[in-house]
Amino acid sequence: MKKCHLFIIVFILFSLSTGRITLGQGIYEHNPANYKTWISGVISIRTPNSISAKTEVVQDFDGMVSAIVLNTTAPILNAPNGCSETDSLTVRNAHAMAYDQNQRVVLLFGGANERQVLADLWAWNGERWRCLSDGGPPPRTFPAFAYNSATTRLILFGGNRVLFGTAEDTNTFLNDMWSWDGQAWHQIHTTTPPARAEASMGYDSGRQRLVLFGGHRIKDGERVRFGDTWEWDGQQWEQKSTDGPSPRNGAAMAYDSHRKRIVLFGGSGNSAETWEWDGQDWELIKSAEGDPRFNSTMAYDAGRHALIRFGGWTKQGRVGDTWKYDGTQWMRVANDGPAGRNHTSIAYDSRRKVIVLFGGHDGERVFGDTWEWNGNRWSHRAETAPRLRVDNGH
Repeated sequence: MKKCHLFIIVFILFSLSTGRITLGQGIYEHNPANYKTWISGVISIRTPNSISAKTEVVQDFDGMVSAIVLNTTAPILNAPNGCSETDSLTVRNAHAMAYDQNQRVVLLFGGANERQVLADLWAWNGERWRCLSDGGPPPRTFPAFAYNSATTRLILFGGNRVLFGTAEDTNTFLNDMWSWDGQAWHQIHTTTPPARAEASMGYDSGRQRLVLFGGHRIKDGERVRFGDTWEWDGQQWEQKSTDGPSPRNGAAMAYDSHRKRIVLFGGSGNSAETWEWDGQDWELIKSAEGDPRFNSTMAYDAGRHALIRFGGWTKQGRVGDTWKYDGTQWMRVANDGPAGRNHTSIAYDSRRKVIVLFGGHDGERVFGDTWEWNGNRWSHRAETAPRLRVDNGH
């Protein structure tokens, strides 16, 4: 992926009443609603290839702009590393998502469509999904995936070669580790935690540590669940604890940067527990116990200082509710929006201040829809019609 840094000084007379100019082949619009002055203002650019950009005003004189710097801030998404310009993201479940703060796009990796497990990497820039890579980590479902802001790298760990294997030898649990630098994948050769899938991972930006908890694997025909806590400091993994939450997989995890805590919710066994990790110990938040949930997904809305959790599996089936955590208790904030599902994923886009959700499944159908949560409601942004899952052991 390339970020285009295009700086042009344009000397024009610009009417604040219309807020629009035409320059070359682009339409340039100013949206002053969110800004008090032109000096701190931002102009949104819609170019012919649907790439957004922003500009900064250099000078103003009595409500007229005399110079504008055009600085494209939404990345131009190329299609390197085995992708084709004609590729399109269809349906997906058991994938992983995270926000790349450096490239300012939401990334989606792997998972399975209705037929097979995949290893492709996609980016959402607020307007469309674009394939970035189809080479690097082997195909997998349920990897751990998080952004390390200290190194500006996306980190991927583990996963399973299949989604629903029909025999023990079809389950290949992984313990490899990879980083994405915005252009290419790089394997990290280091000693890692034991192989697993459906582990929970988040990045503690205050301590600059990736925190990994739990997951599961199959050993001698039996499911083994992990209850260990590991941290990655950018150089090596260290096991920090075996106390705290009981062994489980499919728990939701995110970092609350305002309260400086890793928060974990739910997991296998229909857990309703909420736990917090401070870097030394786990604490059970008894006041936050709610409805049991497995395979829900969670992200921290930094603009509104709230953890947002969506969906998952209950004893009654798959649900499509949205919850907010304030550090004390969970509050249901929406029942409408995406249909009930699990095996979905969300990520917070700090550039656009929305939470992005993609895909998942309801037991029969695999979804290909894109939704965004703005703090008050869900909006449906893009859609590939759901597809029936092919029962071929993937």
